[in-house]
Amino acid sequence: MTTKKPSGSSYGFRHKTRSILKKTQPRGVAFLLREYNIGDRALVIIDSRQHKAMPHKRYHGKVGTVKDVGKRTVSLDVKLGNKTKTLITRFDHIKPFGVV
Repeated sequence: MTTKKPSGSSYGFRHKTRSILKKTQPRGVAFLLREYNIGDRALVIIDSRQHKAMPHKRYHGKVGTVKDVGKRTVSLDVKLGNKTKTLITRFDHIKPFGVV
């Protein structure tokens, strides 16, 4: 017995965010040269070209406070509703708050 193919769209994360997070231009290296200090504010902008340490799409556009800086990652405290979440992500997915 075969199952019927679903008629709707897929509910997978990659399918839902493919058009939202699409980036076409090549990535430079300027984001690696930025320095973050503890207490700085950073904006979460998800870059779909880097899949490692990609935050969930609910954090896209949120502003967080830098809690810890590692060699490749940054820990941010992001306010989400009444809670404060700790977001561990790479430099690809953040930029300093207030910088164009």
